[in-house]
Amino acid sequence: MKRGGNDWYRIKLYELTTTRNEFGEESVSYEERGTYRAQRTNLKGVLRTETDELFPDYTVEWNIPFPIQVDEGWRLQQLGGYLYTITNVLPNVRRQLKTLICQRVNE
Repeated sequence: MKRGGNDWYRIKLYELTTTRNEFGEESVSYEERGTYRAQRTNLKGVLRTETDELFPDYTVEWNIPFPIQVDEGWRLQQLGGYLYTITNVLPNVRRQLKTLICQRVNE
């Protein structure tokens, strides 16, 4: 399944934070950083096999305005939709946008 377009959605961004306890163990959490408008430019899904089980694998690309702070490892949630992990942040200086390449979280 592959679909392009210029669909605009409301999204929430969540920053990845790691903390260590007194024993040196790390715990991972995500802190909400705000709600924004984002343009979904590409959506594709495939079915992959992992340890003899089938898993849906979705990749989505979003454009957000350049001044919004975001980094790899953060999460993005489409309001009323799915949760994604941001795997790449690509600057598009000419259009003053950042392209976020995301993988759907399978939890």
